[in-house]
Amino acid sequence: MTIDNQKRSKISAGLKSLSSHLHDMNRSGISSVKLTDDAAEKLNSLKKSINSQFNIECPDPSTKDKAALIKNIKSKVSRSKEIKELGTLREKLVFSSGTPEAKIIFIGEAPGREEEEQGKPFVGPSGQLLTKIINAMGLNREDVYISNIVKYRPKVEGGNQGSSNRKPSNIEVQKSLPFILEEINVIKPLLVVTLGGTAMEGLLKIKGTLSASRGKLYEKLGTKVIVTYHPSFLLRSKSPNRDKRRLWEDMMLAMNVLGMKLTEKQKNYFK
Repeated sequence: MTIDNQKRSKISAGLKSLSSHLHDMNRSGISSVKLTDDAAEKLNSLKKSINSQFNIECPDPSTKDKAALIKNIKSKVSRSKEIKELGTLREKLVFSSGTPEAKIIFIGEAPGREEEEQGKPFVGPSGQLLTKIINAMGLNREDVYISNIVKYRPKVEGGNQGSSNRKPSNIEVQKSLPFILEEINVIKPLLVVTLGGTAMEGLLKIKGTLSASRGKLYEKLGTKVIVTYHPSFLLRSKSPNRDKRRLWEDMMLAMNVLGMKLTEKQKNYFK
């Protein structure tokens, strides 16, 4: 499908007008423009549409380029004044682990004590269970990309942190969200898996319960997304076999999206 000359002219004129406006803003001292999530997604969709209509091919960055881009995002998080000014997060940055070439990204809410100590996401009891889940899929941690929306361990009231953790607040998630969206844009996975209700609501803006929301495919930035339980939920579940089966059903859905063949043994886990 090609675009006719009239539409081409309108798009060109619109882009020139936008470019002129942005240059005027820059000359007036405004160096950046904040977009809502919806606006960013619409702009991303527009870019894809224009590229398609004009038959523009955008090659994916190389592994080396992706690694450099992820490193740049990490640097931006560490320098973020908005995050530091919250005053509700601890100081050690816990960014991500895994490969930028991953076909699947696992996203949690925020690091806890063990993650803060080791500087890596999902390394405590929840992380050990996540590793087992990844292995059960036939993958290793080195094959996937693991991150959190909030990159710092949230402080607890009173200052006596100890081993106590808390889920991040809405404002902490809001200020941190642009960075995980950048990570998704760089990696361009086939699938994102959110772990727990906080990550689900933060990324997808879903207000319902996780139980009612799982088992479906969603989309964010042109990437398929599924939601499932946080591993910590399974560790404290009063019906562990039932909930493990539900999570495993979500992982089987993930494997189908990734084009992975399920063995009979895998199909019957936790039945």
